[in-house]
Amino acid sequence: MSRIVVRPRIQIPILVVIFTAWTLVGVTYLTSGDVVAERDWFGIVLGCVLVTSGVAGIWRAGRLGVVIDAEGVRLRGFDSRDQVTPWSAIQAVDCVQIDVRGGLPLYAPVLRLSDEAGSTPLSALGSYLRQDADRKVEQLRSFKAGAAQS
Repeated sequence: MSRIVVRPRIQIPILVVIFTAWTLVGVTYLTSGDVVAERDWFGIVLGCVLVTSGVAGIWRAGRLGVVIDAEGVRLRGFDSRDQVTPWSAIQAVDCVQIDVRGGLPLYAPVLRLSDEAGSTPLSALGSYLRQDADRKVEQLRSFKAGAAQS
């Protein structure tokens, strides 16, 4: 099974722009001359924290998405660790309306797990069209069937 990575198209560029600006604020703060020349330790630490957190935010934003491979389904969130769901733990894949945005229903695949964890919606694979979400559900079901055979 080949590895498939699905990334949010709007969220990543917005986060990259925000964290780039955050990093530039830190760099500008450090290069103004007064902070380093006067050995203002609070200012130096603040500038380093701004730069470091900005670079870390850009890196995390670039990793957002869903990875589907032979191991299972991996959810890469911005503020949490990767959540890996192996194919053996997935009982079923269903198409469900998970949200309403701008008055339009958002449909996405939902992984029904075999343990007490319940279900995991894959909002990164969501769509406002039910047919598009159903197509993605069928692809996930075929990946699960392929993983069960091997």
